[in-house]
Amino acid sequence: MAFLLALLLAAAPDVSGTYTIETSKPLKVKKGATASAHVEVVPRSDAHVSPDAPISLTVTSGPALKVAKAKLGRPEAKETKAKGVEFDVPFTARTSGKDELRASLSFFICTEKICERQKRDLALQVEVE
Repeated sequence: MAFLLALLLAAAPDVSGTYTIETSKPLKVKKGATASAHVEVVPRSDAHVSPDAPISLTVTSGPALKVAKAKLGRPEAKETKAKGVEFDVPFTARTSGKDELRASLSFFICTEKICERQKRDLALQVEVE
């Protein structure tokens, strides 16, 4: 019983309530056009995305889209006024139809007491006309 209690106490704190992730609404893009999807981490007022820790956004797409860069990192991340971070994800619409950009976002969210790594998977819908 003491071992189980120690495991529970040692578990990383849940900081998922200290931020939200906002993404582009479903996008409509003309075939052959270049566009950008938007991903933003919006921290609560008592939290921030660590400006010093690693951050990455790995992006893949289906056959209708071509991602300009599969992995975005600190150089592509822009800090926001709310102490969050945002990415613009450029892509080209190759063929007509519905598709999606799939992304894996990894970052550190911090408060006055803790700094915890977060990893979130996202899907952004795109319709190519």
